[in-house]
Amino acid sequence: NESNQIFALPANDSKGEGVFFNFSKEAINSWLLRNEDVFAARYSKILSREPNENEQGYKSKMTLFKEGLPYLLIHTFSHLIMREFEFSCGYPTASLKERIFVSANESNPMQGVLIYTTEGSEGSMGGLVSQVEPNIVYSIIDKALKRGVNCSNDPLCWESEGQGLFELNFASCFSCSLTSETSCEAFNLGLDRRLLVDSNFGFFKDIVYKL
Repeated sequence: NESNQIFALPANDSKGEGVFFNFSKEAINSWLLRNEDVFAARYSKILSREPNENEQGYKSKMTLFKEGLPYLLIHTFSHLIMREFEFSCGYPTASLKERIFVSANESNPMQGVLIYTTEGSEGSMGGLVSQVEPNIVYSIIDKALKRGVNCSNDPLCWESEGQGLFELNFASCFSCSLTSETSCEAFNLGLDRRLLVDSNFGFFKDIVYKL
């Protein structure tokens, strides 16, 4: 019966190290509510219509349709952090991978991301884990977000309403927030740095534009 059901997720055993970022469900819901009208207009093409299973990019489109903007938010955050780790501890993004845990299922909600070293890389010396010491991790997040404000392809990238494969990226390109293909679990699709750092509706706008 239902009381005996076990909720489980598939897992891989990978040798190395990793860091997990968990987002507040309440903070995300409050942010979505505050910007409901803006988001409905900007992201209508991925949120307003359930994709047809015969169309190209069905799997990626369905993920965005089901999980919505929290997925874009956390996925883009993951990419900006992986790129920042290149500067802070010397790992190229090709040596890192992400595992996104986002679910709109009310009984088992998830909103987090695991960034970890790929098996076989130089990933067992503590370099990654050392970056999440309390006195270091806030600086890394701050720098990653502020670096995400600017892109060498702006204003075209910043103002984009659809770029990349199947046009599933918004303000995201290789100059600002895409990573190596082997690092991203979603083929570098479903990204928008404006969700994080836009001065009007960005989730982290108070951090990026603090006085």
